[in-house]
Amino acid sequence: MKEINFLDYKLENNLNIIDINFNNKNSKISFTNIKNIYLYSYLWTVITKDFYLFKDFERVYSNLTHQDHILKRQEELKSKLQLTNEIKGNFFLLGGENNYWHLLVDYLPRLICLKEIDLNKTLILINSDIFDKFQLFILKIIQQMNLENVKFMKINRINQLYKFENLFIPSRPSTNFAYDFYNNIFGKYIDKRPLKNLYIRRGNVNNRKVINEKEVEKLLSKYNYEIIDCSDLSVDNQIDKFSKAKNVIIVHGASVANLLFVPNNINVIEIRSNIDGEFSTKVNIGKRFNLILFNKTEKIGEKLRKDIIVNINELENLILKNNVF
Repeated sequence: MKEINFLDYKLENNLNIIDINFNNKNSKISFTNIKNIYLYSYLWTVITKDFYLFKDFERVYSNLTHQDHILKRQEELKSKLQLTNEIKGNFFLLGGENNYWHLLVDYLPRLICLKEIDLNKTLILINSDIFDKFQLFILKIIQQMNLENVKFMKINRINQLYKFENLFIPSRPSTNFAYDFYNNIFGKYIDKRPLKNLYIRRGNVNNRKVINEKEVEKLLSKYNYEIIDCSDLSVDNQIDKFSKAKNVIIVHGASVANLLFVPNNINVIEIRSNIDGEFSTKVNIGKRFNLILFNKTEKIGEKLRKDIIVNINELENLILKNNVF
């Protein structure tokens, strides 16, 4: 197996590409269709019949992840791929997972491509274990897009290897495109008004726990913060909460995706652990809000993504200094 730039493969194989734009050339998604192609469903990435992987098209997860799951196992996978029976028909690679950030930013904006596809003859590939509340949100998007005859095929990602006769493959949406997508679909229905202070609690999670979260919540109650746990809310409820926020304090995690829906010119404090990346910066499209990264946390434990203890005094000083209340 070899990795290849998608444009090189496109030119060599004369693939037809369809681009969909919203506001400008920098906010677009593309898709193509390829025949007799394999799908490694655990990563929602494709492998061509001549055993190429695209470096830069549909790939959501890191290059290291692809190295570990595919390239280091290529001989084993090749033998399995050659024994994989082809599934006849037309299919569209939506994909998805139950991580809120990846679902909202990396997968669901791909639904815009369905406007260009004959849905009477195409099944949409999605993960079989997707949460009910996410299924409801997907159906709402489809309804708002006035799409009919949308039919899904649920894929068990544990099986990992599939082969399809004809697969429509969308590119990975940028965060900028995701913002434009939701604004285009729901913008006129979302009533953005900066009314409330929100603290988005980390809660009972596996990584980046806030060990002294009760102390954080006690501090923020002094400043009239509403405390919410996004895992308890539907997607619609999360959008509604964030669209009414005037100040947001949020621990780094998948719920950062909800900053797509906040009003302009509000304050956002992101409480960070280690290796948190630039997701909050990416979602701050056009610097719509005042983003403050709070790193005054003690990193705890042996795990790669550390639990944290928030410095309460430093957090309060930051809130007062920047009038985030």
